[in-house]
Amino acid sequence: MPEHDRRNTSPRRTLVALCTAAVTSVGGIALAPIGHAEPSLTLDQVKTQVDDLNHQAEQATERYNAGTDKLAEIQLRLQSAQANVERQQLRVSELTADMGGFAAATYRAGGLDPTLNALLADDPAEFLAQASVIDAFARQQADQLAVVAAERQRLEQDRLLADEELNRLKAVEAELATEKATVEKHLAEAQALLDGLQAEEQAQLESERTAREREAAAEQASRGGGEEEVPADVPASGRAQIAVDFALAQLGEPYSYGSEGPDSWDCSGLTMKAWAAAGVSLPRSSGAQIGVGTRVSLSQLQPGDLVFFYSPISHVGIYLGGGELVHATHPGDVVSIDPISTMPFAGATRPG
Repeated sequence: MPEHDRRNTSPRRTLVALCTAAVTSVGGIALAPIGHAEPSLTLDQVKTQVDDLNHQAEQATERYNAGTDKLAEIQLRLQSAQANVERQQLRVSELTADMGGFAAATYRAGGLDPTLNALLADDPAEFLAQASVIDAFARQQADQLAVVAAERQRLEQDRLLADEELNRLKAVEAELATEKATVEKHLAEAQALLDGLQAEEQAQLESERTAREREAAAEQASRGGGEEEVPADVPASGRAQIAVDFALAQLGEPYSYGSEGPDSWDCSGLTMKAWAAAGVSLPRSSGAQIGVGTRVSLSQLQPGDLVFFYSPISHVGIYLGGGELVHATHPGDVVSIDPISTMPFAGATRPG
């Protein structure tokens, strides 16, 4: 792929445009400025601090995404456990009703319980003859009671399991709330730093952001919406090509934490939907996505492979070939193409 002038501008991880209105709110919650940049900070120092805050926000975002996967699993188990409780409750109710029905039928048939009939018989010989009937009735009653007791015990076990899943659900929901608050805190701190810049410095950052978007849009247009062959040592094909084309079609769209499209993305949301378009299901977080498919080394990379960064893993993109990837960058930036060398490589996997 030909080099572009964008490579000679500020580094990818420091191109931040949080000064735009798009990031003044998160999830519908207004983020009011919480302070101002120290007058002694240079523009480069502000960029560095904002870059660090963005990375911390991205780490929290990926923990949040992992939590949503966990939440979905627990919700399914909870639904199953609650369904088991309902079925078992119905079973116990039916057995209890059967026992009552038997007693009523006995009364309607003879007016008295068979046991009392035997005990009140005038002829002792007749009483002894009916001893087997008494024993059978007692055994039947005892068997029914045992069955009901066993089913009640199963019902209580099912209720305990459902309660455990509900408690897990509440714990994960609390974790998600914490991570969401962490993301918003870091974004607000970054916004406050940018708000403290001089007007000309803010204009410079805005200019860099605009240039970034234009370069991404020009890159997408030059590829003809995915028709042109991606730059690669080994051409993409099949499902990998579909995933690559999907990701490239999103070039220039903004990063937004927790977003899975269609008009904004976070890193793992983009890779998940790109490979979903190719018929491959991926987990929601970058840390979980590395466990899908076949692990490959840096020297084995092919277009479509997922490439992961940082330790612990908190960023993912799709390899294009030629040492480049397409990815949703970080808050304030857009889906773009960058060298994989701009971030610390942590591993790669080949889905499908």
